Amino acid sequence: MMNCRMLLTFDLVLWRAVLASLGLALLFVVSLYIWPQKFHRNHPTVVKQRMMSAIFVTLVSPCYLLMFGKDIGDNRYDLQDWIGVRDPQSALIPLFLTLLLFSGPLYLQFVELQEGILSDYSSFTDVILIRNLIVAPIAEEIVFRSCLAPLLYKPLGWTATVIALPLFFGVAHVHHGFEMYRKGTPILKVLGLVLLQTAFTSAFGTYSTLTFLTTGSVLGPILCHSFCNSMGLPNISCISETSRPWLTWLFYIFGLVGFLLLTPVLLTCSNFNSIYCQL
Repeated sequence: MMNCRMLLTFDLVLWRAVLASLGLALLFVVSLYIWPQKFHRNHPTVVKQRMMSAIFVTLVSPCYLLMFGKDIGDNRYDLQDWIGVRDPQSALIPLFLTLLLFSGPLYLQFVELQEGILSDYSSFTDVILIRNLIVAPIAEEIVFRSCLAPLLYKPLGWTATVIALPLFFGVAHVHHGFEMYRKGTPILKVLGLVLLQTAFTSAFGTYSTLTFLTTGSVLGPILCHSFCNSMGLPNISCISETSRPWLTWLFYIFGLVGFLLLTPVLLTCSNFNSIYCQL
């Protein structure tokens, strides 16, 4: 039977790789603003419109990636390999490490549930939850991880790719600051919030990029992204309100130390068959 797989390689010079990556990142952000800007970003109408844009860019991003690939017959990898569509087992270790890191916040939620002080999520509509937990993680990880990594990996190498990809991901969230400023939020507050969000998204992006390159799978980053969105930023200000704050702090420390110790042991190329470990 004839093999119809299109075997590809991506061997761009640095300036072309950067421009191609910027083009895809800009396409994602600009697509969010093609709709009339009548309401705030969490209005159900805006959320649905932007989800449609994100889904569209996610679907076309592999086609965008194909424009920069070379069809070489003796290459071992096809598009599916490059963008990380592979067995779901590769997501188990990254998900375990992420749950371990959030041991403190998870325990805090358990305590708050028992003590009746769990945060009120009634302001979150179904469409916002769908955006935060399903559409955004899938779209952002496919666009900013699995479709940018093939472009940048060859000219940058492992370490620089782990550093550079999160910058595209973090800067792509800066547009939220323009929306806050347009609503009348003081500029200093906007800058502070943008810097905090950029730092947080870039930190997560570093871990997500490392996960993608090591496992060769986009599923792990998607699941970890969805879980982190569901948890939000750790709220340590609530710890003092619990009955045993020392125990909550212990879970926070346990999670952080365990994550730092186990990540270099479990998240290694020897545990996975990633193409990025073989290039």
